[in-house]
Amino acid sequence: MNEAIIFKIKDSVDLFLSNETYLMAYYMNTRQRKSFKVNRETIHLLEIIDGERNVSEIKTIMNTKYNVSSKLVEKVLEVMLINRIITEVYNGSDNIMSKKDQKRYARQINYFSEFLGSEKEGVIAQKKLYDARVIIFGVGAVGGDIAIELAMAGVGNIVLFDFDEVEESDISRHMYYKKKYIGMKKVEVLARELQKINSELKVEIICESMKPESDVEKLILSANFVVNTMDEPYIGYTSSKISRICVKHKTSHYIAGGFDAHLASTGELIIPYVTPCVECYVSHFKETLKGWKPQKHPVKTRYKEIGGLATLSLFSTSYACIEIIKYIAGLVLMENSYKVRGEFLFQDMSLTYLNVKKNSNCPICGGVSINES
Repeated sequence: MNEAIIFKIKDSVDLFLSNETYLMAYYMNTRQRKSFKVNRETIHLLEIIDGERNVSEIKTIMNTKYNVSSKLVEKVLEVMLINRIITEVYNGSDNIMSKKDQKRYARQINYFSEFLGSEKEGVIAQKKLYDARVIIFGVGAVGGDIAIELAMAGVGNIVLFDFDEVEESDISRHMYYKKKYIGMKKVEVLARELQKINSELKVEIICESMKPESDVEKLILSANFVVNTMDEPYIGYTSSKISRICVKHKTSHYIAGGFDAHLASTGELIIPYVTPCVECYVSHFKETLKGWKPQKHPVKTRYKEIGGLATLSLFSTSYACIEIIKYIAGLVLMENSYKVRGEFLFQDMSLTYLNVKKNSNCPICGGVSINES
C-alpha cells in the first residue's frame, strides 16, 4: 500500500458502535447495511482517519500509541477499502475536471462514488456526462424535461430536434414554458432555458419535423446517446425509424415518451444486441394483442384532447434520466440491470413492467450475439 495515500471515511457512510463490539456501517446512498466485529484498536484507527493524515502517519500513531503493527494496520485498512467504508482523498491533481466543475457537481460526484468505490471514479463518471453528446427528438412534456434534467446533471452537449411551437396548454405541463413564450419555437425556448442552467452547455437546435424522407442517420452518428419522445406523425413510426439507425450503428437509445394514453410510462432503454429493440416490442404487442380489435372512438378529432398531468410526465422524465445517467456514467452494468417498459398507475401508485423479451428472430437485432456485435 502506498504510504503517501490519504484516506477518509466516506461522506455517504454512517458508522455506529453497538455494545462496544460491533461496528455498524450504513451506506446512505445505496441503503445497504453491514456489521463488523471490532476491537478497541480498530475504533482508534477509525478515529485517526481524518482525511489529512497519510498511511505512514496513521501507522506511526497506531504503533507508538496503541502498539499495533504496521502490517496489521494495513490489513484493516484494506478490509475497510474493500467494504467501501473509507476512500482515498482525491486532490484533483490529474485535472480530470476543473476545480470549478468538481465543486458544482460535488454532491452528485459523492453519490456516484458510492457505486464506484472512490472519489476519483466519481469524478471520472461525472466527466463522462460532461463529454457526452445527447440528441433528443421531441421536446414536449417528457423530452423537454429530460433535456432540463440532463443539463442539470452536467451533460455537456445536447441537440434538440422538434418543429412545434409553444401553446397555451404547454404552460401547465412543462417546467420551462411560460406565457411569454407562446408562439415561439419550442427548441429555441428550451435552448434559452438550458443556457440559464449552464452557460457552458453546448446546445444545438434543429427545427424540423420527422418525415419518411428525413435523413437523420448522419445526425445520430454524431451522438453518444439518443432519446426519442417525438409523437408526430406517431411515436411508433419515429421510434422505429430512429431505433433501426441506432441499432445499425450500435448507439444506445431511450424511448421515453409520446405514448399518449400510456401516461407515466417509464419507457425503455435500448442497448443494441443486448436489450429488446423497438421491433422486439412491436412483435411483443402483435402477439399479446392478437385477435383484439379496437372499437371506433365516437370523437373523430381528439389528438389534442388526450389528457395529461405534469407530475406524471415528470415521473417518466425522472425515471428515464436515472437510467440514462446510470448508463452514460457507467455507474452499474446496465446489460444486467436494465428494465423493460413499465406503467405507473395513478390510482394505486403501482408500477408494473411488461414481459418483453429480446426476440431471437427479430429482423433488426435478432441472430446476433453480444460478442459478435
